[in-house]
Amino acid sequence: MRSSTPGEQRPGHLTGTIRRDLKLMNTRTTENDKAAQQIITALALPVASRAPVAPRPLPLSRLPRLPRETSMMYGIARVDPSGRVTSRGITGAVRWRPGDRLAMTLTPSAVVLFPSPGGLLRVPRRPCIAIPVTARRLLSITPGDEMLLAAAPEYRIVIAHTMQAMEDMLASFYAQIAADELPQP
Repeated sequence: MRSSTPGEQRPGHLTGTIRRDLKLMNTRTTENDKAAQQIITALALPVASRAPVAPRPLPLSRLPRLPRETSMMYGIARVDPSGRVTSRGITGAVRWRPGDRLAMTLTPSAVVLFPSPGGLLRVPRRPCIAIPVTARRLLSITPGDEMLLAAAPEYRIVIAHTMQAMEDMLASFYAQIAADELPQP
């Protein structure tokens, strides 16, 4: 085996000077990396979670409280692919005409439509209850779903309830009746 002279490099070996220089470079790189990481952490947006978080629902209104003596008219109709619900009896009873402006109030379980001069919706040429796409999405209304239409002709208001909401209301109603009938200790 041949010995090496100072300054001469053997294959696969580093001289002391080069090792020392590399060590200093690595130390500086590590310090630079730490500084860079701190800057990146300070400037970076928070990391999004892996599981998407459901957006908070928009605050919804409560159903309008109508006087007890208000006469009501009811009907059941299906939603078509355009979000229209046709019930000539209901639209005739509330006296909606083509072109009338309607305002919409969205509740957790229903869509309330009523005439309003500043309303964003209009009654179509063939009068029907047109449920906007945003309301359909929020209430999970799909084409073919049945809706319970409750109309207050005196006030020209139509409240369109989803069948799921009706089932929930009836279950709550019958649970209350059952609870009232149980003997009290």
